[in-house]
Amino acid sequence: MIKVGFWFDAPFAYTGGLNYIANLLHALTAVNRGEVRPYVFFATDAPDDVICRFERYATVVLTPILQRKTVAWLVHKLGYKLFGSMAMINALLKKQGIDVLSHAWTPYLGRRPLKVISWIPDFQYLHLPAMFPDLDADKESWINLQIATHADAVVVSSEHALGDLLGLLSGAALPPVEVLRFVSQPFTASNQTLPSLDQLKTKYGILGKYFVLPNQFWAHKNHDVVLRALALAKHAGLSMTVLMTGNTKDYRLTGSPYIDGLRSSIKDLGIEDEALILGLIDYNDLLVLMRHCVGFINPSRFEGWSSSVEEAKSVGKPILMSRIPVHVEQAPPHGAYFDCDDADKLCELMRDLWAQHESVDHTEREQAALDDLHRRTEAFGRQYMNLIKRVAAETA
Repeated sequence: MIKVGFWFDAPFAYTGGLNYIANLLHALTAVNRGEVRPYVFFATDAPDDVICRFERYATVVLTPILQRKTVAWLVHKLGYKLFGSMAMINALLKKQGIDVLSHAWTPYLGRRPLKVISWIPDFQYLHLPAMFPDLDADKESWINLQIATHADAVVVSSEHALGDLLGLLSGAALPPVEVLRFVSQPFTASNQTLPSLDQLKTKYGILGKYFVLPNQFWAHKNHDVVLRALALAKHAGLSMTVLMTGNTKDYRLTGSPYIDGLRSSIKDLGIEDEALILGLIDYNDLLVLMRHCVGFINPSRFEGWSSSVEEAKSVGKPILMSRIPVHVEQAPPHGAYFDCDDADKLCELMRDLWAQHESVDHTEREQAALDDLHRRTEAFGRQYMNLIKRVAAETA
C-alpha cells in the first residue's frame, strides 16, 4: 500500500484549493482498490465541516505546524527561511509513514526522505501582471522553478499551463510533468436532504428563472461585463436575473475594493433586481440553484482550470464563457464563448438561452451529464493513480 499525503498550507478561505483536493480524492476513491491510502494534513484550527468533508476520503491529521502564529509554525518557518529546513515536516510525515507527498505548492527543499509530486496551479501573474502590482514576477518565476525542480514529478491543470511552464523554465532540468485536468463533483458535496427550489427562492429573494455565476469575487473574474450585459438587456425591455455566488473577500487584499465597486456599478446601472450578490452560500443550496438555472456564466479573464465550467459539465447545463485558452480547452458540450469585454455578445447569448430554457428536456440532459461524469471521474482517478504508482516505484 502506498501512503499519499496532502499538505494544506493555505488559509481555509482558499476554497478553490480545498475543492480541488476533495475532487481529486473522490476520483481516487472511485478507482482505488486498497492500493493507496491518502492522508490530508490540516492546521489544528481546521473547521469541523472541512474535517468531516475530507474524512470521507482520507485520514485527516491536524498539526500546529500548519496553524499560523503557533510556536511550531514559527519554528518551522524560521528554519525553512534561514536554512531551507523541512525537518519538522519530514518528521511528521515519517511518523505517519507517508511515501509520496502530493501537490506540494512550495519548494520542498533539502534531502527528501519521500517522493514529492509538486503542483503549480497556474501562471496568472504572467498573463495579468496588472492584477499583481506588488508581486515581483522574476522572484515568482524563480520560486516556480524551485517548486518544479525540487520534485519527482510536477502536476499542472491544463495544456495552457504546461506551455507556460515549459516556456518559463526553458533549459531547466525538469522532472516528468503531468497534465491532470480535474473533474468537479457537485453531487458529492451533499450529505443531507437538499432544500427545494421554492424554499431557496424565498430564502434569497429570487423571482422566476435565473443564471448562476459561481465565482470568487476577485478582480480577474470580470463580473463587470455581466453587469453591463444585464443593463443592455434591461434597456431593451428584457429583465434577466443573475445570481452571483462566492467568497466576497479576496484574502490577498486589504479591504474589499472589488465587491464594493460591483455594488456601486449595480446601483449606477439600475440593475438591483437583476444582479443579485448572494456571496458565499451553503453548497447544498448552490447545487439546487445550479441544477435549476437557465445556464452558467463565467466571464473570467484567466483560469487555471475552471471549476464552474466543470460544474456546468457535471450537471448538464449550458455555460457562457469568456474566450480564454483554458475555457476553450475545457470544451463543455453546451458552451458558447464571448470576448472578455464584449457585453453586447454576452447579452445576445444570454437572451438566446433565456428564450430557449422552457423548450429543453433538462431531465434527459442531466442524466446524460451524470453518465459522462462517471466516465470522466474514473479516467481522472486512474490517471492520478498511475502517476502515484510511477512516482512511488522510483524508490525501488
